[in-house]
Amino acid sequence: MHTSSFRATTPASPPTFSLYFLSPPPFRSRSITLSPSSTQSRSPPSLPSTPSSAATPKRTHHPLFLFLSTLQCDAVSSTPTSTPSPSCCTNTNPGVQIHAHLIKFGYACHVFVRNALIHLYCECSCVDSAKRVFAEDTLCSDVVTWNSMLAGAVRNGEVRFAEKMFDEMPERDVVSWSTMITGYVQNGLLEDGLECFRDMTETRVRPNEAILVTLLSVSAQLGLLGYGGVVHSTIEGLRFPMTVPIGTALVDMYAKCGCIEKARILFDGMVKKDVWTWNVMICGLASHDRAKEALTLFQRFIDEGFRPVNVTFVGVLNACSRAGLVGEGRHYFKLMVDGYGIQPEMEHYGCMVDLLARAGLVDDAVRLIEGMTVAPDPVMWATLLDACKLHGYAEMGEKIGNKLIELDPTHDGHYVQLAGIYAKARKWEDVIRIRGLMSEKIASKVAGWSLIEVQDRVHRFVAGDREHECSSDIYKMLETIGLRIAEAGLFTKVS
Repeated sequence: MHTSSFRATTPASPPTFSLYFLSPPPFRSRSITLSPSSTQSRSPPSLPSTPSSAATPKRTHHPLFLFLSTLQCDAVSSTPTSTPSPSCCTNTNPGVQIHAHLIKFGYACHVFVRNALIHLYCECSCVDSAKRVFAEDTLCSDVVTWNSMLAGAVRNGEVRFAEKMFDEMPERDVVSWSTMITGYVQNGLLEDGLECFRDMTETRVRPNEAILVTLLSVSAQLGLLGYGGVVHSTIEGLRFPMTVPIGTALVDMYAKCGCIEKARILFDGMVKKDVWTWNVMICGLASHDRAKEALTLFQRFIDEGFRPVNVTFVGVLNACSRAGLVGEGRHYFKLMVDGYGIQPEMEHYGCMVDLLARAGLVDDAVRLIEGMTVAPDPVMWATLLDACKLHGYAEMGEKIGNKLIELDPTHDGHYVQLAGIYAKARKWEDVIRIRGLMSEKIASKVAGWSLIEVQDRVHRFVAGDREHECSSDIYKMLETIGLRIAEAGLFTKVS
């Protein structure tokens, strides 16, 4: 709690008592201020002496101690000028005590007190308590009250509850829209987030930077170039400044949507860049098999005085892996560890294993995995299994395949890979055995799905699902196409 102040008033002459804290502890400044009218109307309250230990970092609830002591000394008024910050309430007990005192002295009905209480309970992950405070008097609520409750619900993963609240809000501002859009995205409901932005634009609410960056991130994740382009047009139409976050998000979106040239033009045109701007450009070039450009850009990054982080080296190592640059990959991996003190993470090891495996250096890849500082995940073993199949390491592939099935018995791809290795070695009995094992272990396969953007609307299609509003038209068209293919003398099966 950075500040806590109270006014002690009388009808004739409103005196003021304010208590100021500078935190975090140890507190550099503590002062008690009394207005002249206050000293005339009443003697200043006698605060209990502060124990010496309270000034140490161990007493993290020191502001609460003085706050409650002040209340006990009756240094209170009819109207509080501020409320205690939840930042000092690392557990709910102090917050509950504050809430009780606010009710006792009749402050809990003030809208800004209610806002602070809702925020406090949400910060302490006590969303049910926040809901009770909110429901006590919805009429005594402003847009901040609604936004605080909305943010708490979203943070707690209660997106549908937040959605219902959002629909019921008497007034919405840009924070309301931003909270709802971010909530959808953070909880994996990317399409809902995009739809919410559509609704926002129809209400003519001007989006803020956070909304635009979030939507560009969603467009990048889903590969929705059209939607990302609409957001870009919105940025230009509203004459938003090309800030570092917006510029970085645009570069990332275009790179991930396949427009690497557009991403590079934007990158080169940015006046200011931070380490993340460079990272997304390096990673984008690497993912488009432009290893030489990625490594050249990395050198520019170093020359301009930036210090690489772990993500930077993921892009660099990925570039080496995709281009088969074994020597360069080993050099940069060593530079990362010895030159910059960055400990390898799963992504770095994954790039190196992929690099070595593609080059046929399966033994080196196995040694690297065995010396890892983190436990290898199934994806890494699967990469190695692919290399064994490609380069004819049947015996090693058999060991790795069986290990993968033990680690992740529900993944059908592992069975298929192992069966492929047995087939290449002409071990047909083992092929039949693995196929049978797959049928036993995997009850059902998760249906695949895809997204398509049509006229600024995102449609989701799941394999075998006929619930889409245009399903009958789609299947009629498929049937027509099938008939035309058959008439042309070709065979097709539409199911």
